Amino acid sequence: MKRPVILSILFLLLASCQPSDSGPYYNFSNLDYQSIPEEYRDIGKIFVFKNAENDEVKIKPLYYSLKKEFESGIGFGQPRGDSYYYDNLWIEIDLMSIEIPDKPEGYCESISININKSPYKGLYVKLLIPTYSGQSCTGGGFTEFEPFEGLTQMVINNKTYNKVKIISTNNYFTLYTDSQVDKVYYDMDYGIIGFDDSQNNKEFRLVTD
Repeated sequence: MKRPVILSILFLLLASCQPSDSGPYYNFSNLDYQSIPEEYRDIGKIFVFKNAENDEVKIKPLYYSLKKEFESGIGFGQPRGDSYYYDNLWIEIDLMSIEIPDKPEGYCESISININKSPYKGLYVKLLIPTYSGQSCTGGGFTEFEPFEGLTQMVINNKTYNKVKIISTNNYFTLYTDSQVDKVYYDMDYGIIGFDDSQNNKEFRLVTD
């Protein structure tokens, strides 16, 4: 008799964790989309950055995946909060100007952006930029809930960006081969618009049509 009882308990636990249509849905609003870089919807489009010497660094979006996810308010059969649905967006950007020998393709060669909607704190943005040390791949960036603080305005090639997050690091980011990028400019609406390699005295800015 023990086996049927155990199976019944497991079935109830699993059933309690399944999504319910009655949960609220925290989807991206029109206002939220003002802080989402929809430029990256165009999969395969090449974005070009140039410095004063006309050196080029190129990136391109690999995927832009928006899904309706479910967060269960029940864990191991016990309530732990409210259950709800939410929008969850993942963007991956290929760093086309990096060549890392003796490593698998794709190793340390992409930037990831995760944006989702929280019922508790609103819009959440996480940007992860790689750092290649010659042996291993680490990374940094920023993680922040709205309201996004410390945003500034920049004008690049006669285009004004009004919600720019300046991401500085005491180490460096790797955005092209042998780079030591110490500052990245990320506009909440347009994505990456520039970066500085101060050690090599290089400043790259996005080229727009």
